[in-house]
Amino acid sequence: MYQLSRKVPRNAALLIMLLILIVVAPLVPLERSGFVIELIFDLILLAGVYSVGPSQHRWPFLLLTVVTLAVRWGELLSGVGGLDVTALALSVAWLSYALSIIVAHLFQQHDVDVDTILGAVVTYLLAAVAFSMLFQIVELQRPGAFSGLSATVPEDRQELSNSLLYFSLVCITTMGYGEIVPTSNLARPLAVIEGVFGQLYLAVMIARLVGLHLASDRTPRDRE
Repeated sequence: MYQLSRKVPRNAALLIMLLILIVVAPLVPLERSGFVIELIFDLILLAGVYSVGPSQHRWPFLLLTVVTLAVRWGELLSGVGGLDVTALALSVAWLSYALSIIVAHLFQQHDVDVDTILGAVVTYLLAAVAFSMLFQIVELQRPGAFSGLSATVPEDRQELSNSLLYFSLVCITTMGYGEIVPTSNLARPLAVIEGVFGQLYLAVMIARLVGLHLASDRTPRDRE
């Protein structure tokens, strides 16, 4: 069993949970979505800890994970309004930390394997989720920062989360459907930054992976 777990790419579990959050979470009925979405995000946190592995960041990252879990569940169970922005801010900090660790690992790699490719995809999706939570903070602090949201969004946090995650994915992929539009002076530059990040990330990361692949192909021939 241990040998089998070592063969499973570290980033595979995190990628699966991110895809479940993006694809499955919006399909959960709103009346029961709160706890279901929270459990999915908790599994993302735990999968992130596994992805980091035994690195120098392991204990600080584990501590941030525990604090994030505690605050998120405290907000969900208590219903205290002041904790929602704190929970989102901690989640953004966790996602940013995870993203930085995975990117640093990708740029330390000297060859391309399955885990490297999964890590590149995971980073892209982590950024989209992080931006969606930043958008939620902006909307909660300045209601009306985004036009095109459902009329029930102010009373339903989960619908707000689903809508802004969708908007974040539209921004990072620069599809620009236009149903949801940033209108505030803070929401607009955040959306632009995400779109620019998405394009630059793909260009840089694809160039990096292709370069590593070509280098690994040349190395055995050079030795011959």
